[in-house]
Amino acid sequence: MSGRKSSALDILQEMFADDPKMRVIQERDGKIRMAETDVPQDLLKIKIHHLSFSMPYTTGAKADSGAMAVYILLNAPEVIAFMEQNIGREVAWQGWGMPGQIVLDRPSVPELKDVTVEQALDHVLQTFPGFWLYQNCHDPHGRRMISVGFMQTLPPVSDSPLPKAE
Repeated sequence: MSGRKSSALDILQEMFADDPKMRVIQERDGKIRMAETDVPQDLLKIKIHHLSFSMPYTTGAKADSGAMAVYILLNAPEVIAFMEQNIGREVAWQGWGMPGQIVLDRPSVPELKDVTVEQALDHVLQTFPGFWLYQNCHDPHGRRMISVGFMQTLPPVSDSPLPKAE
């Protein structure tokens, strides 16, 4: 595809064209999903009855980044119960993209009711552009590990030169 502009979907489909387990699709709303066909989706299908993105132990503060919103989501009682029953607490729960300081005037994800983990992750993207990752791995002892992360989309880099210092 060199020499011509391609969409992100085209690039990803070309990158994984030789991988029979990788599926790359674009949904009607424009979201691109990449998934390996043999990765369990059970965590993503957990139903969360009530999810508030307010910060615990703070007054009026809300998740101020996609990473913080994902952290709150992954600590919902339903997700913790799933982890305890299906993965075990002795296995490391991995999450990354941890948030920085709490900022009160940034956008936040609205309160959600009766959504799956996957739907809640998609709601995070509506407030904080980027992408989320879900990985299902095994530790050195063969025990299942789950990792969920959020990466914020970086603004495009300008091709114009930097302004000269005066």
